[in-house]
Amino acid sequence: MISKRLFVNTLCEFGPILGFLVAFELSGNFMAGVIVMMIATVISLIVLRHLEKHTPIFALLSSGSVLLFGGTSLFISIPGIFILRDTLFDGIFGSALLVSVWRGKPLFKYIFSNVFAITDRGWSTLSLRWGIFFLILALINEWVRLNLSPEDWVVAKIMIIIVSAVFGTYQLTLTRRERLPHATAWGVIV
Repeated sequence: MISKRLFVNTLCEFGPILGFLVAFELSGNFMAGVIVMMIATVISLIVLRHLEKHTPIFALLSSGSVLLFGGTSLFISIPGIFILRDTLFDGIFGSALLVSVWRGKPLFKYIFSNVFAITDRGWSTLSLRWGIFFLILALINEWVRLNLSPEDWVVAKIMIIIVSAVFGTYQLTLTRRERLPHATAWGVIV
């Protein structure tokens, strides 16, 4: 069984983008989606801060980029600035994950050690897989940004969310296999 903590973390991660999608669909306005996502991002940070008793690093980085690029996009009324955020964030984060594995200090261990209890080999494999995945997402996002409309990006984003959820769920097979004795069957800290 997945812990309540992991569920809330996942909801806080995907909630803002789902809020964007709902607002965009209801209003037909890209910028309305950006505003809702920014508000939901702040709420998610507050919930995570309350739940974890500190602000998780990944949530802080992701939220900061949403607020920076969302605010800039709203200020200059160019949706492409907000879309560029995914390319930059995914590209930089994916690269950082791969470099951390290469240096023998997997970044995910430092970011998610309060959620998962897995072996060092598990952390390296998880960081490597997600690093490659994030770089692929950055390339896809950039292609969509350069070749399609913001409305088409929304459709692509829905597909990316689904693929990310499936990919993330599949990673539980790794956390299960590499779990430490005090973790749940899925490597989650209760």
